[in-house]
Amino acid sequence: MRKNTGLLHKAMPACLMAFIFFLTPGFTAKGQQASHVFTSDIDNFWRAFDSVQTTKEKDQQIAFMKSLYTDQATEGLKYFMELRKFDAAKLVESVNKYPKFWQSIRGNTLRIKPQIPAIEKYIQQFRQLYPDFRPAKIFFTITAIRAAGTTQDSLVLIGSEITMGNKYTDISEFSDKRLEHFFASKTSDNIVPVVIHEYVHTQQKREGVILLGQAISEGACDFITELVLKEPLTHLYLEYGRKNEDTLKQQFKKEMLGVDISNWLYNGATSKTMGDLGYFMGYTICKSYYQHAKDKRQAVKDIISLDYADQAAILQFLEQSKYY
Repeated sequence: MRKNTGLLHKAMPACLMAFIFFLTPGFTAKGQQASHVFTSDIDNFWRAFDSVQTTKEKDQQIAFMKSLYTDQATEGLKYFMELRKFDAAKLVESVNKYPKFWQSIRGNTLRIKPQIPAIEKYIQQFRQLYPDFRPAKIFFTITAIRAAGTTQDSLVLIGSEITMGNKYTDISEFSDKRLEHFFASKTSDNIVPVVIHEYVHTQQKREGVILLGQAISEGACDFITELVLKEPLTHLYLEYGRKNEDTLKQQFKKEMLGVDISNWLYNGATSKTMGDLGYFMGYTICKSYYQHAKDKRQAVKDIISLDYADQAAILQFLEQSKYY
């Protein structure tokens, strides 16, 4: 998910975030590779959260959140606060408004750090898969429930309180159904697919202008994630798409050259059937391109380096994919 539409990142459907090593990895004094995954914002937030609970004075609560969390912000959190328009006051407002949610999500966010070795492992595999790999930094943050994740240049920004939510998370305090729909499909705390998806976004050029370009941009991230993980993704929109591909294929063809993406992308809160099916269409087109390519390594490069805003280029890509 690259753009943000409301609560859940445009890329979200899920989709949120990505990572790690420089083309020439950094090394510590002991010769080990230096990690470019940062989780200190999570630790700082929960310290601030606990301090906020010690007083009912709102000004003091905001002061705690500011001094212990936002003033200690990583580079990634600073960008996220600017992009999603939240600060210490907004964070305190969210903490006070949704106490059950925050208590239920705390343990999940603390399970991110143990997954860092797996994240680094798969980023290294991505680096081997893609010859033009560029390094990125991954920041796990807390965002006042503003976004699951996005990318900013070579930064992957992840809203941990959303990306780590699952069907067991308490969302009873929310009046709308966006989080409920997003969390309902999640049964595990595995953050790796989200990270790889967002990491791929940091390697891409421009986003799409027409539906076809933006669908391929998002679908490319899912397809490359599958190649990196070496196992099929199980996102609900992909499973739904596989079961209904013939119908979706024809519907998409009618709309793919238009600029209206509302029926296909970032519509999880409004769709009556299944949201984000544009991800599936882009994923399937990329998969078809890869399967028909003789040089698989070059195909990976073609998929990631495609200019999704260039209509002629994406139409040529679609033709070469032989999907239609």
